[in-house]
Amino acid sequence: PNLYLGMVLVPLIGGLIGARLYYLAFSWESFSGKPWTDLIKYPLGADLAIYGGIFGGALAGFIYCKIRKVSFGQMADTVSIGLLTGQIIGVWGNAFNREAFGEYTDSLFAMQIPLESVHSSAVTKQMRDNLVMVLDEPFIQVHPLFFYESIWCLLLLIVLLILGRRKSFQGEIFLCYLAGYGLGKCGIEWLRTDSLYIPGTKISVSLLVSAVLFLVCGVTASVRHILSRKRNALRSRRREEAYAPDESRLTDVQ
Repeated sequence: PNLYLGMVLVPLIGGLIGARLYYLAFSWESFSGKPWTDLIKYPLGADLAIYGGIFGGALAGFIYCKIRKVSFGQMADTVSIGLLTGQIIGVWGNAFNREAFGEYTDSLFAMQIPLESVHSSAVTKQMRDNLVMVLDEPFIQVHPLFFYESIWCLLLLIVLLILGRRKSFQGEIFLCYLAGYGLGKCGIEWLRTDSLYIPGTKISVSLLVSAVLFLVCGVTASVRHILSRKRNALRSRRREEAYAPDESRLTDVQ
């Protein structure tokens, strides 16, 4: 229990630092000319990015495990379940903050937000062309990405709990978490209107990172799973062959 307590506290600090640095790296222009205190203020009132938090927390956790001489893969497998559970709940903060929403939609899950309560840069032409008037106040009608992400994380949690009973190597659940979250995030970021972009382009950083995570972690987890199953089968066959002569002698004696 003490090891896992450290595995929570240390990555928590690393995650906050990583989330802030990640955001600053891709939105540096908006901070130019502002006092340096605006760059380091967090966690309240600051802009953070989820992938920076995941990468910063994973790096801090890896260093912690190396120092404590324990398996990072094993620890990360367990922590991934708690992390994903936190994301299911935490992503609803976007609803209260009225941020990270999607493009205009008139679907069953459409969410209406007062126009004056959102940043103008996140409001697209399509949203303005389809304003909804509620008591003489203009509302935008958009995709509730927080809801989509929460449901996706819930489904991913169920899948990981099932895979946890059949994992073949330490770290498999963590890799599947990264791949699965990346897959869902690809669709969510595609609909988002206030993403961070690679400087000088209109390429969403989170969309690119999500695609890379899905491909790299998904392929790595699949290959390692197959190889681990083959190694385990080979060990079992060799063990059976090693015990076979002893069983033959026992049969002859009887």
